[in-house]
Amino acid sequence: MTRAARKKTQETRDRLLDAAERVFNEKGVSNTTLNDIAEAAGVTRGAIYWHFRNKVDLFNAMIDRVRLPIRAMIEEIADEKTEDPLGRLREKSIFLMREILENDHYRKVMTILFHKCEYTDSASEFLEYFQDWTTRARGTLVRVLTNAREKKQLPQDIDIDLAGLTLHVAFNGLLNSWLLMPESFDLLTDSSRVFEAVFSMLRHSPHMRVVGERP
Repeated sequence: MTRAARKKTQETRDRLLDAAERVFNEKGVSNTTLNDIAEAAGVTRGAIYWHFRNKVDLFNAMIDRVRLPIRAMIEEIADEKTEDPLGRLREKSIFLMREILENDHYRKVMTILFHKCEYTDSASEFLEYFQDWTTRARGTLVRVLTNAREKKQLPQDIDIDLAGLTLHVAFNGLLNSWLLMPESFDLLTDSSRVFEAVFSMLRHSPHMRVVGERP
């Protein structure tokens, strides 16, 4: 394939992913057909099958344009070579909130995941994808917090699993609430304050300490 042909192929793929973002966001995932996406992208249905096996494959590729850069950022913080994991986590968390506020791709994808994807039996593959994202995200947060404990930024007796769950719930809760009612609070300012409060709780609250064996 020539360079020009590869460029055209990539442009078509990107156009399909952009169209999927728009249509899934407008109609919801279950109510969207491949014909809807092809029409929005200005291509034939056959062009979709050149790039994607089915709607689930297209959905996953659309999400991965946002998911993979986020995963790479958090994986970097989880690396034991990172000297200030909590500071980097705070920095990247606010960066992601800013991206969701200002980056149309991030905002649409997160809106689709939280509010436009019907996680029913008929959409089990979509649910499986979201569950995988959630599991990986929590696992990576645990690694970040373990690194922070090793760097003595957190108490040695902190309950790492509970701390990871707390951070994950805080981030998802802020994001979910803002996407539902964006005028209800300032995403950047209030997120920053919530993260500071959570980090303070991780450092100082006795409720975040290991007590015996967890069930």
